[in-house]
Amino acid sequence: MSLYQIVRRVIGEEDVALEEASNADTTAGWDSLKNMELIFAVESTYRVRFTVKEVVRLKNIGDLRRLLVAKGADVEVIEPVREELLRA
Repeated sequence: MSLYQIVRRVIGEEDVALEEASNADTTAGWDSLKNMELIFAVESTYRVRFTVKEVVRLKNIGDLRRLLVAKGADVEVIEPVREELLRA
């Protein structure tokens, strides 16, 4: 599962457009509670643990991806192409 897929599943917005700069201020359905759920989901999926200091420094999906990479997680950088886009 890609990082973007995790974000979409947690915020409950499967069709929302995401990019490295996406965050709670720019993304529908992403509030402070969903933000904490996202951290827990990412920790569980990638089998890493974040410190409070690391979490506070996160400003967007790109920061989260870079932190995961720094912790040795195998994170998909490019979002998988959705099937409906291939048929268009």
